[in-house]
Amino acid sequence: MLTTSKKIIAALSLLVALTGCFSPGLEGEVQVEVDGQAAIASAGESQAYDLSSLVIELPAGWELDRGDKLNYLMMNERGEAAGRISSSPYEANYEFKHAMPNHSSIINDETIQLPAGTCRLITLDADNGTAASGITGTHNTYYGVVSVKDKVIYILDFTNLDKDPKSKQQFIDILSTISLQEPDA
Repeated sequence: MLTTSKKIIAALSLLVALTGCFSPGLEGEVQVEVDGQAAIASAGESQAYDLSSLVIELPAGWELDRGDKLNYLMMNERGEAAGRISSSPYEANYEFKHAMPNHSSIINDETIQLPAGTCRLITLDADNGTAASGITGTHNTYYGVVSVKDKVIYILDFTNLDKDPKSKQQFIDILSTISLQEPDA
């Protein structure tokens, strides 16, 4: 009985971590400020690059759920969602404006180089509790914003619901496999 309760709590925690408890009005959407002319000019060429162009290698036993064309889910070996992937048209001065989940704070914001391009890697100190619970910092959630070949931006989030540095490295290893499948001419 206790094990089932722990599994339910872990599943609910992951659901909250992946969907987030966002501030009212922000709806948890990624918002991009785009110059109107730049968006129109690049719309024709950038539409060829989206999630369907993504090539990614996941750890053994993991799968990519492509059921939603706007958000792919990274499913771990237990069939649980460990992360989400979305895309945005490439913009040279792309500004990642994501409403951070309630009960979390940014503890690291760094830029790393990947084979596919530059990645902004954000680490959040997150928790499973409400403000009244007093529970803080139970796990880390990671965001990777990857600019691939000046053609597309991939936005990934990931958590193993822990604070183990191996989880961050696992995410970086996943990010390092990203490449682009060129569209048919």
